[in-house]
Amino acid sequence: MSRLLLILSHVPVFAAFIYSVSVYRNVGSELKPLSWYLIATGTIHCISLALWFLHQNNLPLLHILVPMRFVLLVMMYSKILSGYVSAGIMYLLTGTFLIYSLISSLFFEQIDTFNSNVMTVENILLIILSLSTYVLLMDKRLNKHLGKYMKSVEWMNSGVFLYHSSSLILMYFGKHIIQILTPEFNRYIWGIHSLFMNVMYYCFWRALWKRNTT
Repeated sequence: MSRLLLILSHVPVFAAFIYSVSVYRNVGSELKPLSWYLIATGTIHCISLALWFLHQNNLPLLHILVPMRFVLLVMMYSKILSGYVSAGIMYLLTGTFLIYSLISSLFFEQIDTFNSNVMTVENILLIILSLSTYVLLMDKRLNKHLGKYMKSVEWMNSGVFLYHSSSLILMYFGKHIIQILTPEFNRYIWGIHSLFMNVMYYCFWRALWKRNTT
């Protein structure tokens, strides 16, 4: 049963991956980073699932996944917020995060362990970017700048905010939850986290789909 649930929890991820590949050539440059995100993360999730079935440690993949998805989302936000946030600030944010992630993996959270510290920082930074985008979306100049991609940006931004907000809560309280709650209840907590991840991938799929319906 646990294997079936694990596979089912990955269905939205793989569905978004397949859709992103199928429409890649028709996606405009504004949404290319989102396509790259879905393709890259879908590939890593597939490898991770295979390693799990082979009873191999798949946590090292997380040390690749987290900085990679952060870079791709910052690239997306850099395009969205161009004219409001300079590219130099985005490059600095990305570079600093990558250096921090590398240092953490080498000296603090070994690659065969869960990199919760890096994920916590990632969540905080992406929540800030997401909230900033919500505020700036009220500016008519940004609406004009985004044009037909306005709905896509709204879907993408909502997915980022929902997932990384829930992930931040889990990262913050995770150690306490594991110590206090029963193993069965802990599985329910992680199941909720997986649900929010699927919601994010649904939002990302909608963002790509909306590019042709606005």
